[in-house]
Amino acid sequence: MTRPTIGFLYVAMLLAGTGLASKAYADGLSGVYVGGNFGRARSSYDTASIDRQVAALAAGSGDTVDFTDRSTQRMSDAWWADVGYFLTPYLGIEAAYVHLGDMKYVAVGTSAGAGANQSVSSTNEVASRGPALALIARLPLSEYFAVDLRVGDYVGRATVDSGLNVGANSAYAAQAKSTSSLLAGLGASYTVAGHWSVRIDYLRFNKTGDTEVGKFSVNLASAGVSYTF
Repeated sequence: MTRPTIGFLYVAMLLAGTGLASKAYADGLSGVYVGGNFGRARSSYDTASIDRQVAALAAGSGDTVDFTDRSTQRMSDAWWADVGYFLTPYLGIEAAYVHLGDMKYVAVGTSAGAGANQSVSSTNEVASRGPALALIARLPLSEYFAVDLRVGDYVGRATVDSGLNVGANSAYAAQAKSTSSLLAGLGASYTVAGHWSVRIDYLRFNKTGDTEVGKFSVNLASAGVSYTF
């Protein structure tokens, strides 16, 4: 794990210790649980880096590229599934698989130089998905309602699929890299029927990827259900 991840895990343990000193409202919240969550994610990927790569590729052929129109779809559907265990009503550990959706970026323009006045288009898709392990500090506020803090490590596989069309010629490339990054989030849950709960979460995946595929952060807001055995 990264040093920031270890630091946040330590803070979460301290928060959990503080929660233990408070009055416990909820009973029977400990144990194994499984859950599924669906939401929307927003990527901070720097599309200018893609433009620079295309410009460098064109320069190698004696051309220059002038992009006249760009379209970026940063928001996409995302989901995550988890299984965890609460040692006490206040402290638990969770393993999850996260799919952070896909950012799509398209740029069109013309070229000048050796291939003057040819149409140029660049189509790109950036995605990240992978396993995560987190520590959860939970504070029950009533018999049915609780809030929680989640911090951990996300091992995301970032992929960048790119297509470049210059006139009648096309080229495609794909890059992928798995890296460890910090996961942090806030959530709330409400028990509605015995072992079933509904929850909402806001998660931050900080600086996934690397210099090869590009570093970017993703913010995810989701809603889901969980079942405690």
